[in-house]
Amino acid sequence: MLRRHNESLILSALYHDGPMSRVELGPLTGLGPAAISQLVSGLRRSRLVREAGQVASSGGRPRVLLEIDPDFGYLAGVDLTGDSVAWGLFDLTMRPVDMLRRKLRSGFTDVGGLARELTSGLRELLNSADVREPDLLGMGIGLPKTVTAPSLAEEWSPDRLKPLTGLEIPVFVGRGVNNQALAESRFGAGRGFERVIVVEIGAGADAALVVDGHVERICEWGHTTLDFGGRPCHCGSRGCVEAYVGVRGILQRYHESCGLQPPSRGKESAKLSALLRSTANSRPAAVLVRETVGYLGAALGNLISVFTPSKVILTGWAGLLLGKRFMTDIRKVVAGHTPQHVYRHTSVELGGAGPRAAMIGAAALTVEALLGRGADPRGEAE
Repeated sequence: MLRRHNESLILSALYHDGPMSRVELGPLTGLGPAAISQLVSGLRRSRLVREAGQVASSGGRPRVLLEIDPDFGYLAGVDLTGDSVAWGLFDLTMRPVDMLRRKLRSGFTDVGGLARELTSGLRELLNSADVREPDLLGMGIGLPKTVTAPSLAEEWSPDRLKPLTGLEIPVFVGRGVNNQALAESRFGAGRGFERVIVVEIGAGADAALVVDGHVERICEWGHTTLDFGGRPCHCGSRGCVEAYVGVRGILQRYHESCGLQPPSRGKESAKLSALLRSTANSRPAAVLVRETVGYLGAALGNLISVFTPSKVILTGWAGLLLGKRFMTDIRKVVAGHTPQHVYRHTSVELGGAGPRAAMIGAAALTVEALLGRGADPRGEAE
C-alpha cells in the first residue's frame, strides 16, 4: 500500500506539472532520491512513465526529464443531456482523438437500454478511431441534473451500470456539473487555483465547489431563492435562481413579457442565440437580457459571499453564450452584490475547457482513478 501511495504521488506530480526531472520530483512528493529512482524504474517498466529528453543542470550530467506516457491507454468520456449523448475519446494526457454525437433513443429510467446505447456508441467511436477496446482504460459518464431521484441515482451507480454495458473496463459516473468542475480545475480556467466555483448554466442552473482539487456539487444552488415570492419554479418553490437564469426560465419570461416567441424555431440553444442577437433591435429582448444579466450577477455574488472562492468560472452552453457577450456587465453586477473586501480577492471568468468540458471531465474520472490508485485502473485492487 505504501508503494502504491508513493507511486500515486509521482504520477500526480508528473501528470499535473511534468515533464520534470527526478530531482524536481523530490520537493513535490517529499520522497528521497533512492525511493524516487526505484519507483520511477517500476513506472517506466509498466509504461506509465517515459523519458522526455534532457535539460542542462548546474553541474555534471544533464538531467533526464520524465513525463506521463500518453500512449499508455485511452480514455472515454460520455456527456448525457436531455435528448442527446456525446462520446469523446482521448489519450492519457487528454488530447482529443475522436468524437461522436447522436440522439438518445432510451429514456433515463430505462437504464439497461441506455447502457446498451452507450456501449454501441463507444464501440462505433473506437472503430472509427482504429482503437482496440483492450486499450481503453475506462469510461466516465456525466449524468444530467435531471437524474436526481434517489432510486434513479442508485440505478446509475457504477456497480449496477457496468454489468449492463457488457464492457470489461472500469465505468465511472459523475454529475455533469461536477465533471465540468473537474475539467476546469485540471485543464481549464481553474487550473492552479485552490478554491474555485464552477457555475453551469444550461436549461437549468447548477454549481460545484473545488477545494484543493476535491469537487463537491453545491446542492440545489439552482433552487435557492433569488426573488422572495417570485416566479414559480418547476421544483414547486418560487423565486429560484433557475427560474430566472436557466434557459427555460429565460424563454418563458420573454414570452410572458411580450407574448412572442424568440425569433427561432430550433432547439433551446438556437432560441437563446437568436434572442441574444435580437437585443440590438428588439426592446423586449434588450430589457429581458439586461434583467437576466442582473439576476445572474446577483446569484453569483451570493455564491461568492458564502464560499469566498478565488475564482468563479461560468460554463455550460448557455453560460458561455451569455458570458461571451455580456461578461463585463455580469462582473459589474457581481461587484455591486458582493462585499468589497471579498470581491477584491476573486474574479469571474469564462470556462476555459470549452463547450466539451462535461465530456472532458467525464473522461478525467478515469485519470483521477489512475492517479489516486497509482496504477492502471483496470488492475485488481491490492
